[in-house]
Amino acid sequence: MQYAEIGDAQLSQVYSPDMEALKRTTTESPYMEAAFYLLREATHWFSIIGALKPTTPLGRNDAILRGLLVRTCKLLRLTLRELNERETFQQLSVSRDAIETLATLVYLIGDDGTGDRFDKYVMNSLVAERELLQDIQRNIKDRNGEPWPIEERMRRSIAATAKAAGIDDVSKLPGRARIGYPSAEERIKLLGPSVYIGYRMGSVETHGDWNDIYRNHLLFEDGEFSPNLSSYDVRPQVPLMLVKLSVSVLLDNIERLAPDEATAGFLEPLLGDLVRRAGEVDAHHERFLDS
Repeated sequence: MQYAEIGDAQLSQVYSPDMEALKRTTTESPYMEAAFYLLREATHWFSIIGALKPTTPLGRNDAILRGLLVRTCKLLRLTLRELNERETFQQLSVSRDAIETLATLVYLIGDDGTGDRFDKYVMNSLVAERELLQDIQRNIKDRNGEPWPIEERMRRSIAATAKAAGIDDVSKLPGRARIGYPSAEERIKLLGPSVYIGYRMGSVETHGDWNDIYRNHLLFEDGEFSPNLSSYDVRPQVPLMLVKLSVSVLLDNIERLAPDEATAGFLEPLLGDLVRRAGEVDAHHERFLDS
């Protein structure tokens, strides 16, 4: 991988919301603008930190942490693209993915140094591959024949994925209950007492529940339904939540996620100021809604 020196031009551009304009506005448009640019700033920081050159080659556990950072960055970028295109009916669903990714990052960083949490993460992640391998082998046996080329490719892919994680034989992995990996709810509660509520709301869009269909895909006027092929419910709450939550996780764990103390010390005040600005915009928006 090629690394380049980061100069001032590559640093995230600081967005300064016009707080006085937000106080005076009678529409949500200025809040949407502020939420978009704050999220863009946060996404840029995730891109920079995710791409920082490690001081030593990444072992499996640190590589998992770096991969979770990169995944979060891509989910934030996806949210930005959806906001830009006003195709946001999956906004809550994408935020749900980001929340769980951040929760997993925090859970793994809390490992006691034994690597036990990382082992559980890997084993739990590969249970699906173990079950897929069992299905492949069962199908081959039921046919009383040779494996199909696609089945051979799938078995090679499963073996390569497991080997990279330090697992020699996927078929010997225990079941999920014996692995003891915590549930999504348990991990997400590490982010704070109210975050799980937002995570659960994302399931509405993930599964296409009535709330999603009614809000995003139907019009209801004068007691009659009609299809809604264009407009979506675009609000600033989700991007503002993503900025505050994701950057707070970076800030709280910067000493583990940055490659050296100097980098961590440089990043801390910048990330802290971004969280402050997002929190201030969010507070003004709450007062706007109440009024």
